[in-house]
Amino acid sequence: MMDRSGMFSRSVRVFAVALLFTAPAVAQEIQIEPGGTVVFPQTTFPPSTYFSEAGVNSAIEHIETERSLKGLPTEEFNSALFGPRLERTRAAFPVRIEATEIGGVPVLVYEPEGGVAPESRDRLIINLHGGGFVGCFVECGGLESIPLASMTGLRVVSVDYRVYPQVTFPAATDDVEAVYRALLEEYPASQMAIYGCSAGGWLTAQALARFHAVGLPQPAAAAILCSGGGLGWGGDSRITGIILGDGETPRTPDGDQPGGYMKTARPDDPTANPVNHPETLAAFPPTLIGVGTRDFAMSSAIQLHRMLVLQGVDTRLHVWDGGRHAFYYDIRVPESLEMFSVLSRFLTDHLNDEPPAS
Repeated sequence: MMDRSGMFSRSVRVFAVALLFTAPAVAQEIQIEPGGTVVFPQTTFPPSTYFSEAGVNSAIEHIETERSLKGLPTEEFNSALFGPRLERTRAAFPVRIEATEIGGVPVLVYEPEGGVAPESRDRLIINLHGGGFVGCFVECGGLESIPLASMTGLRVVSVDYRVYPQVTFPAATDDVEAVYRALLEEYPASQMAIYGCSAGGWLTAQALARFHAVGLPQPAAAAILCSGGGLGWGGDSRITGIILGDGETPRTPDGDQPGGYMKTARPDDPTANPVNHPETLAAFPPTLIGVGTRDFAMSSAIQLHRMLVLQGVDTRLHVWDGGRHAFYYDIRVPESLEMFSVLSRFLTDHLNDEPPAS
């Protein structure tokens, strides 16, 4: 799986190729503007010394491929960008996949190739795929669910929730609630966990807020990856992550705010932006937050962790220095296997806990 022969066709290059920066010929002074804005000269940012060579190559490949696909329809774009990754993931982690419906919502159910062991059949993990609320990657949750089903030995249900432009908020949360209600008829909440990355991570936070709002029991644990729990991508990483992780020009303040799917959400709605509502956050189950330092969502992930800690929630923050947005979708990268290992242990540890006495 980790054979590096032919792993990447291009050699390691100074990451500045994708960072829009070049070294200055003459040293220039960093300027501080009124209000605290920092203006600095052209600068070279080499790869992190804490991130693998394979991870650096993967980031370069991602940026260059993404640039070559700009302008394609969402489905074609996702197929070209994520299709090869899904093929490698399938080859590395053999699983059984079933397309079905739960609670009237389409889902994909992933199980270890040999099936779920009898002693684990009463435990289940729910996945909410990424995709910016405008689509799903090839096979939707496969990149996130296949390794986890294989490594945990558990059934993983990936929800194919509705997306923009067919629907707007809160349709995706409605779909997750419908699936969860149906699963509660078969599984105790104490034996289920839920997780997602990017839009799926935000949707995980929204789903937990919805469960609290309607009086449903919370699952045993949650994981919110490469995401936060509120409107837009705020903080420093809205600049640094776009430059260092995506090789793009930083967005304007208005450009930070997502439109489309979330345009019908009220900013003060706790089921839309739970990070801003302490009472809602206090009801969250033990939560793992994972992100990379070159992810545009890093600041929002750190803020969510901060707010959960303030509410006394059992929360763990794992940060991979040098990791871009959703770096773990490429299983050739050693840090990807680290992330799945951390995620697997966290969720299964909580599912193995004895359910509370009634």
